[in-house]
This record gives sequence, C-alpha cells and structure tokens, in this order.
Amino acid sequence: MNNQYKQVGITEFGSADQLIARLMTQPALEAQQVWVRVLASSINPIDIKTRSGLGYVAQAKQASAFLPLGYDVLGIIERVGGEVSDLKVGDTVLGMVGFAANPGCYASHVAASAEELIVVDEKVSSDIAGLCLAGLTAVQALAKFSPNQGTLFVNAPTGGVGHLAIQIAKTSGFDVVAVTTRCELVDGLELGIASLSYDEFFAEKRHGQLLDLVGGEVAKNLLNNLQTGARLVTVPTVTKDDVIGYAQTIGIQGEGVLVETNKKQLEALYQAVQAGQLKVIVSKEYPLEEISDAHAFVEQGHHFGKVIIVA
Repeated sequence: MNNQYKQVGITEFGSADQLIARLMTQPALEAQQVWVRVLASSINPIDIKTRSGLGYVAQAKQASAFLPLGYDVLGIIERVGGEVSDLKVGDTVLGMVGFAANPGCYASHVAASAEELIVVDEKVSSDIAGLCLAGLTAVQALAKFSPNQGTLFVNAPTGGVGHLAIQIAKTSGFDVVAVTTRCELVDGLELGIASLSYDEFFAEKRHGQLLDLVGGEVAKNLLNNLQTGARLVTVPTVTKDDVIGYAQTIGIQGEGVLVETNKKQLEALYQAVQAGQLKVIVSKEYPLEEISDAHAFVEQGHHFGKVIIVA
C-alpha cells in the first residue's frame, strides 16, 4: 500500500517560483482527525504573504525547513480517527484546515480535525473550496459592525473576501457601498450594490463604517475622508496595528479580525450558496502542478473573486 502523498510549500521565502512539491509519508491520525483526499483548495492572501516571508506564520518557520501552504479544502474522507463520530469514510467535506499555524491544503491529502469540516453534497462544484477562509473572514468581520451605524464602505470588493462580504452585507441589511477601481465588475454582479471609484469617494466627506481589506496607506487615506466617530475593521494583519493606531489619532474606533474556525458559520455560508443567495465567483482554476502560475496570477491583481486549485 502506498502511504505517500504530495504537499506543496516552500523551503525558502521569495517569489512564486519558490513553491515546490514534496512526497510525504502519511501521518498517524489523532483520535479527532480524519484523512482527506483533496479535490480542491484555493489561494488566500495569507498564502502569498507567508510564501514571501511576511506575517507570523512565516516568522515561525525554521531556516530551510519545509513549510506546506494552503488552508481551504474540499475533499473526500478516506480514514477517520477513533473518536470521530459525526463524519465517516466517503463523506465529501469542506473546511478551513490548520489555520493558522499548520497549513497544508495545497496537497493530494491532508489530515484535518473533525471540528474543522462540514459535510457537503458529493456533486458540489470545486468552486466551493473558495468559500472557507474568505467566507468566514467576511462573516466574522461583518459581525463587528451594525447596520444601524451608517453606510458600510468596503474596499477591495472584488477580491476573495470582498466579493463575499458585499453580498453577505447586502443580505444582512447593511447599506453597503463598494469602493473600487473596478466599478464595472461590481455593477456586473447585478446585486443592487452601489459602487464608488476612489475619486468619487473622496469628492465629499463620508459618514459611516469601513471594512478595510487593503490596509496600509490606502486604508489611512479612506479613514481621512470619514467623519469622526466612524467605525473601522481592518483585515490585513501585516498593517493592522499601524492602521488602527492611525484611526485612533483621528477619532475613529478600529479593530482587526483574525479568522477562526466556526462550523456553524461555514454551514450557513454553504447553505446560502446552495440556495442561490451567495455566489463564489472564480476567476481561474489551476491544477496543483501549476500552483506557481496560480500564485503569479493572483499577484498580478487582475482576478475577480477566487482562484481555485484542483488536486
């Protein structure tokens, strides 16, 4: 019996060309784990930041050690641990696995905690792999706002988190406005979500709330155009402290969000997709063997929604 599987990751930080595949030996399952044959994964910004040497996951990497990447998984269970009762061999499952310290879903197989996974229809599209980390981030960030506190402005609304966040915000009762250089893409969704170019946003002082998915100087510039008393949630971890600190100096309350596994929220997201109330938009799909090309494509910044990796 072949007990090896493939993982893709890095030994050295750098460009997309640093991504390499390795054959690994199947681990012994812990009592609450399952062994999943990966059907699909997706690329998230943290994957690219870690590969580049940014963020706390990268900082924890030992020199020359192999660090696998990827947190999203759609797959089929092949083995179950001794104490797993709600999942069985043959189940098709979906989840955010190993966040944040133990990525590894760019792979042919992955060991996952049963608490990270939900059961989905066996005929579900590979697109659904893009729902996990991005969807949970959107839900958990939006929970920090109130629809009663004014317009919710969302930057980067065509990215993985953004395109889900604007849809979820709309159905949750927010007056949501997308701030973007790609208004035509937002308008093309036909969701009834207003969009503003950056020039239009800056044309007058704004009252409301900001879900910041860009960070850095872009976030600061947007904050400068919000009235005192506005609320901020910023998602990019690399610039989080700087952006929140700046917001405080101009009278705006801010906080970050670090996504957490939540089966109930993921199940609700999945059911919304199944009911046609939420759409995971996919720009491109790549085989695992072309993961370097997929990373390079995402870094060009021309994608809309998610990029899927098929194992």
